[in-house]
Amino acid sequence: MKNKSFFFFSLLIVLFSVSPCFAENDIEYQLHKNYENYGIVVFPKHISSPELDNYIKSLDFEPVESGKAVMRFGSKGENTTYMMPLEVQKKYSIKKFIVVQLLPDQKLMIGIYHPEWGLTLPNAKYLLEDIKKNIPKTLDVFRGANKKKEIFLELNFPTKDVTLSGNL
Repeated sequence: MKNKSFFFFSLLIVLFSVSPCFAENDIEYQLHKNYENYGIVVFPKHISSPELDNYIKSLDFEPVESGKAVMRFGSKGENTTYMMPLEVQKKYSIKKFIVVQLLPDQKLMIGIYHPEWGLTLPNAKYLLEDIKKNIPKTLDVFRGANKKKEIFLELNFPTKDVTLSGNL
């Protein structure tokens, strides 16, 4: 009986020490933020593609911070995924964000974090071309009645004709 107990406890120790659930997390995230304080969190950072990065930049999001991803629940205690730590979210005043999980087969899984709805994590896998259609729609949902907060820059130039003279 003693040998069976020893074997059982030895087996448990080995299983828990090599189990991915108990392994240390080495997943890095990249947080992008826009002027409206919306975020896009991409993980794992090391397999991000230049095409995805350029697309996110084309939406006026800038990379602001990266680091070790943490497993978090939604605001209502539902669903869980890797994302930036809560301290980072608060530091940048981000209340609504999109989570992009990169998969090894070049597909993506998308999650949406909204303080009123919690964390939505569909099981579907998408190609980059698919999310290019849906991320702008999600940002519009975040905005609510203010569909697009465009920034217009008004430049005032002199109205007089200016004549340049001299030898060039």
